[in-house]
Amino acid sequence: MSIDNIRYCAPVSRATGLTPVRVMARSLFRRLGTGSMGQTELLVLINELANNIIRHGGSGEICIFPLVTMGHSGFFIRATDTGPGIKDLQKAMEPGQSEDNGLGLGLSAINNLADDVRISSRINGGTQVEVWKWLI
Repeated sequence: MSIDNIRYCAPVSRATGLTPVRVMARSLFRRLGTGSMGQTELLVLINELANNIIRHGGSGEICIFPLVTMGHSGFFIRATDTGPGIKDLQKAMEPGQSEDNGLGLGLSAINNLADDVRISSRINGGTQVEVWKWLI
């Protein structure tokens, strides 16, 4: 369950870069008292998601939802873009796979750091990546 239905969203685009989403995330993590290790992992996830939006989608949004359930706390992060979509999602999850000659580590890094990842993508219809990260 989300804490008081709080959500924090920031735009991501080539024009805005990563700054708005990083500032928003750091502010939220400080306010909630998220430990430094948790902050580091969450910021890596957010950076990878934002970089994917900029590289592949052009523009989009990242929303962060603090979660508390059954004594556990964490975050749900949703990244959406309006780009061309992912042609082969299964292949895109493999390390080293990239549609634009990049390193191809973004989605596999997200998958390795997160506790759960769900991706929906439509050709010419954008991509949405949902990530759950629980803190210990």
